[in-house]
Amino acid sequence: MTNYHEQAAALGGHPEHVSDHAQLFDKAWEQTSENFLIKGLKAGQDIEDLLLQMPGFKEAFSHELNTLECSDGRVRSGAKMGVAGEGILLNDEEWKVLVDALRGKDMLITGHESCGAAAMAHPGPDSDAYGYATAKKLAIETGNRYQEVHHEDFISPIHNERTLVVEGTGKFDVANWPEFPPQYISSAAALGLGDAYLKKAIAALTGIAMGDHGFSDKRFNAENPFYIIVSAKDEEQKEHLSALAEEAVKDLGVKVQVTGFVAPLENKQ
Repeated sequence: MTNYHEQAAALGGHPEHVSDHAQLFDKAWEQTSENFLIKGLKAGQDIEDLLLQMPGFKEAFSHELNTLECSDGRVRSGAKMGVAGEGILLNDEEWKVLVDALRGKDMLITGHESCGAAAMAHPGPDSDAYGYATAKKLAIETGNRYQEVHHEDFISPIHNERTLVVEGTGKFDVANWPEFPPQYISSAAALGLGDAYLKKAIAALTGIAMGDHGFSDKRFNAENPFYIIVSAKDEEQKEHLSALAEEAVKDLGVKVQVTGFVAPLENKQ
């Protein structure tokens, strides 16, 4: 797995040696703009047609996901399901839903350094410690394993996400599919979390992409939108999750485009 420092070197040098932080974003934008899916969507092509042309599409749904991590695209420790801050922003009822969904799954649950969701839930210098404690609590309550993830383990030194995958199947190992553009992942729907939470998560993650910690709205525009991509188990779910996403980001207008597909699942319910 390419780590944080290798990625930094590929983007123009180790972060501590790059005088202009914007250089990292410029290089990453240039690289991700050449992605097959990004180029095809920008040209107005149908996402399902594009995905079927990409090697590894069906294989990305062929095995169980074994890791629960933050939605943050820089964090990837396995075949990943993503929830912002490992559930740190959930209310008590939503937390119970998440615990029930993950109990006894033999999964790895991670907490990571510089977690934006942890900073939202617990602002201040000890937000990371609060985030780690919450992720560890989730691991204990669900009978799963826990691990901390630090900057040197990130797969990118910056937020280079061009997409948000709203994952409804619980089967899509998109984080480990090299042909897919960098992504945030929200597995809230697959884990049974409600529509109200999912809308908040979509708005928050898209907001990070549009802000100073991501590519920002200086790059995302009508010609180069941020893509929210729904991965659904059937047409009904695709329509439902797409409508939720549209509602969550309606104030951003043409800077965000929502699209989606029905996953190639072998045993559809």
